[in-house]
Amino acid sequence: MRGLRSRDNSRPSSIGGLRSKEYEPRWRWWAGSSQSDESVKCAICCLVKNRKLNPINIIPGGSMKILRETPTLTIVRFKVGSVEPAHYHTFGHDLVVMEGKKSVWNLSKKERYDLGVGDFLFTPVGDVHRVKYYEDTKFFIRWERKWDILFDEDLETAKAAV
Repeated sequence: MRGLRSRDNSRPSSIGGLRSKEYEPRWRWWAGSSQSDESVKCAICCLVKNRKLNPINIIPGGSMKILRETPTLTIVRFKVGSVEPAHYHTFGHDLVVMEGKKSVWNLSKKERYDLGVGDFLFTPVGDVHRVKYYEDTKFFIRWERKWDILFDEDLETAKAAV
């Protein structure tokens, strides 16, 4: 089976494709090549540039901005020295570190992950994890459901553990 194209693999001239001039503004924002501002380093950074992040009141030093719901796409920032007490979620989540360094202890698996710029981590649904931030850190995180956080310890216990 050859898919949607005809046997001669020709394409109607009315279809411009993703990289045609007609669609250029839509693809260039993430390609990075059209950005005149050198401070924009990546597509995710472009999404959050000049956006105000809202404080995460239940975890000191944290702030976040939800960019989209279902799936939920969020930018999160934590200040150096911040600690997230052991907690879990009713969803698994993917994250990519955009700036900074942090360690994630997956207490369910008894594993530690040291993450820096460009690193990716998937945390499965229900896995209890604790986090410490060694630098001001910003990351992109994605999950399928409405945000929740269920704590297994208090902040003082978490600080003593890391």
